[in-house]
Formats: sequence, C-alpha cells, structure tokens
Amino acid sequence: MKKISKLVVLAGAAFTSFGALAAFSSSMSLSQVDNEVRAAFSRGESLNSVAGGARSAGVAPSWIVSSMIGQGKDSCSVVTAAVSAGYDANQVISAASVSGASSSSLVSCAIAGGADPTTITAATAAGGGGGGSGVPGGGFGFSAPATFQIPGGGGSISRS
Repeated sequence: MKKISKLVVLAGAAFTSFGALAAFSSSMSLSQVDNEVRAAFSRGESLNSVAGGARSAGVAPSWIVSSMIGQGKDSCSVVTAAVSAGYDANQVISAASVSGASSSSLVSCAIAGGADPTTITAATAAGGGGGGSGVPGGGFGFSAPATFQIPGGGGSISRS
C-alpha cells in the first residue's frame, strides 16, 4: 500500500511539473497567453521559467514579452529572460520597446541574456536609412553651414 501511495505522489508531482510546462500552446490567443502568464506568476514561477515554457510551446516572442511586461515585470528583466530562453534578441527588443523602454537600453539587457552583440541590429530613430543620412556632410553629427549670421549685427563669418 505504501508503494502505491508513493507512486501516486510521484505521478502527481510529475503531472504538476509537466502541466506547468505544457500550459502554453502556439495556438493560444493573446488573452490566453496573458491568462497563462498571470497564472504562472501566481504559482511563483520565475521569468526564465515562463519564457522557457512559452518558447518551448512556440508562443510568439512579441506576445510573451508583451504579456510579461503587462503583468508589471521590468522590461530589462523580461528581455534578459526571453533571450535566455532562446528567443531572437532583435524580436524581443522590438516587442519590449513598444512598452516605452528605449531600444538602446534594452540591448545591454539582451546581451546579459546571452545574445551575441554582433547580431543585434541597432534601431534607427527616424526609421529607414543609416544614421545621419540626411545631414549635410553625411555621417553622424552636425555640419555647420558655410556661412552663418551672428546675432546682434556683427556681420557674417565664412568658413573656408
């Protein structure tokens, strides 16, 4: 009888562990992902555990990142956990930046999660093209015009 009760306890523990990992599904809606993330955090699961379970089940990175941040988790910690779980760093950073965090600050969080810094694409502030592509003289920064006026009537100064 003791063997049967031990077997039942072990089977229950295995089912509980499997249930926590198998709760996510690639066919879940965003609200279902939100509900599962909420339930996982209420069970005391870590960001890494939740991100790993979602990744194993094929949940989209934008959905799991959005859901974890929506549950009040820190953007940087979410990015680190999602990248550690194997999600693409660029997709994770993009999803987390929607919450208002700056992409440049999230890059270091992704690197902390194990992302290869050489594979992370820098976001451009205005989209399209490289930085400074419309600035006279090219590159980053500011190029002064050939002549400019000094306020107060001091004439103009020319640059040679």
